[in-house]
Amino acid sequence: MVMWCKKDFGTLSDGRKCILYTADTGAGVEISITDYGLSLVSLKFLEEEGTRDVLLGFDNVSMYETHDFYSGCIVGRVASRIGGNKFEIDGKEYQLSLNNNGNTHLHGGFIGLSKVVWESKIVGNTLEFHHMQPDGTDGYPGNLDITVKVNIRTKSSGGRIKGTFLSFDMTATCDQKTPINLTLHPYFNMDGHDAGSVLDNQLTIFDYAGYLPMDPDTIIPTGEILPCKGTPFNLDISRIGDYIHDVPGGYDHTFALCAKDGFVVPAAEISSKDNKYRIRILTDQPGIHVYSGNFLDGAKGKDGAVYEKNSGIALEAQNFPNAVNTPGFPNCILNIGEEYKRNITFSFLTQ
Repeated sequence: MVMWCKKDFGTLSDGRKCILYTADTGAGVEISITDYGLSLVSLKFLEEEGTRDVLLGFDNVSMYETHDFYSGCIVGRVASRIGGNKFEIDGKEYQLSLNNNGNTHLHGGFIGLSKVVWESKIVGNTLEFHHMQPDGTDGYPGNLDITVKVNIRTKSSGGRIKGTFLSFDMTATCDQKTPINLTLHPYFNMDGHDAGSVLDNQLTIFDYAGYLPMDPDTIIPTGEILPCKGTPFNLDISRIGDYIHDVPGGYDHTFALCAKDGFVVPAAEISSKDNKYRIRILTDQPGIHVYSGNFLDGAKGKDGAVYEKNSGIALEAQNFPNAVNTPGFPNCILNIGEEYKRNITFSFLTQ
């Protein structure tokens, strides 16, 4: 059985202390998560020749509080951007906070879910996180009651542990109609979080119908789904750097997955330059957003590493951005009495 241990992760500016949870899977992988923003802090491959941490992050919680590029955290109530920074439900308009450069609503707003301390506890080999987001937070209607259960399971063959799966089961209810789109925002660099550019990593998107083109000024989908063949978005076992320079500004696009609703299937896989270390993302979400760290600006991270542009790539399993305002996109409205349920799972693979 995988066991979680916990330790102090530092103190926020208001005096609240935060916790770092860590688990050694017994399969050559060590995972750390903090209750601040429910943020993944490290994903370490443990080898005889040394440890490779493939997740961008920070050494203590005060650094997470200071920086705002959503490193490893859960984002919501609605991930990504919302067009016009507003939406309408049953004839009532809701105006949202403008937290991104003063003109855009991004990843749930100033507070969202990434800047709160989640209630947390260890239940057996499960980490349970809970947060009640009050009505009106960043402009959203209703008290949103969210639970996230984090589990680690291993796969054995011939009596030896061969693989590790890190699963996030996200559920929520609300006392008013509300849009919801939760995701995780880890930045990967499979050559090591301190390796510099992620452009030599290889990326595969599985079984996708196309990509969502973005308005270049707002970075919001146009409402179309376009084919990827013959474009820089044809990411079938591609070196990330092969086509990124053909995409103005870099990748910041959602890929529409072909999976049926409710089925957890492989969505993407990222691997190191030598293909020795791989992480596969599985989900029941309708899309996966690929963000190539275009706005990373030299923040000093773990162990003194400097995270410049393209130092990591975020792979965010989620609904389509601006679905609340786009006819034809998957539904994102949670009704009173309904339960929101989504899963994101990471599978760790080595040669």
